[in-house]
Amino acid sequence: NRWQPLVLYGAGNRSRTCDLRIAKATARRRNDGRPEISSRTAADYRNLYRNYLQGALGRYRVCDVSMSKLHQHYKTVQKHSVEGLRKCMSLMNQMMDEAMRRQLIEMSPTLALKPKVYNATPGKPRERWLTIAELRLVWQNLVEGVTGGGAIAAGGRGLAVSTVLSGSIANAIKLVILTAIRRGEAVSMQWAQIDGERWTIPETKSGRAHVVTLCPLAQAILEEQRAIVGPTCPYVFESSIKPGAPITGDAMMRALDRLQKRKMAEHEPFNVHDLRRGVATCCGIELGAGPLEIEHMLNHQISDKLLRTYQAGALRNPEKLKALFLRWGEYVQKHIAGPTTDEDNQGSSNVVQVNFGKR
Repeated sequence: NRWQPLVLYGAGNRSRTCDLRIAKATARRRNDGRPEISSRTAADYRNLYRNYLQGALGRYRVCDVSMSKLHQHYKTVQKHSVEGLRKCMSLMNQMMDEAMRRQLIEMSPTLALKPKVYNATPGKPRERWLTIAELRLVWQNLVEGVTGGGAIAAGGRGLAVSTVLSGSIANAIKLVILTAIRRGEAVSMQWAQIDGERWTIPETKSGRAHVVTLCPLAQAILEEQRAIVGPTCPYVFESSIKPGAPITGDAMMRALDRLQKRKMAEHEPFNVHDLRRGVATCCGIELGAGPLEIEHMLNHQISDKLLRTYQAGALRNPEKLKALFLRWGEYVQKHIAGPTTDEDNQGSSNVVQVNFGKR
């Protein structure tokens, strides 16, 4: 599907559009013929333009978008969202670079406008990850969050009375803990992609398909989802608000934020991606998985080019990856989803056992 043009026009010719998004979406990589950007990235660009640029700048010709106009607009956006400003500045830089390439302008008005002028430089990379004790607490709260009057056991569709989170959102977060998938991959999961214990994610951030082995606990969660979703819904995690459509990543974030405020306020705040980071860290600590095994589980691009070139087969071994998914699923079932044991308590740094018996 072609996108709507950006409506930023060349000087004196309203038929010449500076449509960066179409240029990027149709461009192909030389090595494998894949699109230069994924459909998800394209959608992100479109949303950024619509939310931060279109209303204020969409009617200007590209030659009339001056540095002064951009500066004033950036200060307005800064008041609402510094992160949104950083992203829309990046998009505008790309748009103006494309305009210069097409000779619609001679000099980009963005050259002197840097994120640091607006305190919008990228923040320090997040290092938050959840311990086993924290993952266990999250899992318990997810279970409790959907055991109200709207629970499946009570004849409902998995929606808690307290509206902390729906059954679909709770199960999607559980699947993230079991498989370390990205939230976008979770919400996009479709029944057609599942073959027994094998789930093939056709499009990922790394640009390659990713095969996830579903452990018995993950398969049990999917069976529960079959009782929640509508019979014609293609998505595994159907929205309780928009039947037939999937839940959204933002809905997962909001639900997890509500859960933390009500149940885990004493813990350092975390988001969905921190759960994924926690799984990766705990696989290394608890299961002894190596860094390359974990990178494969996360479907990351291996940073070392020599390793990617000369040891691709060894780095991405399907059988080792399957074994890691199953081992982690078994560990989750025993130590995170299962009842708390004395061994679990002893492994928690904030639990002290005291004997109050008589002398």
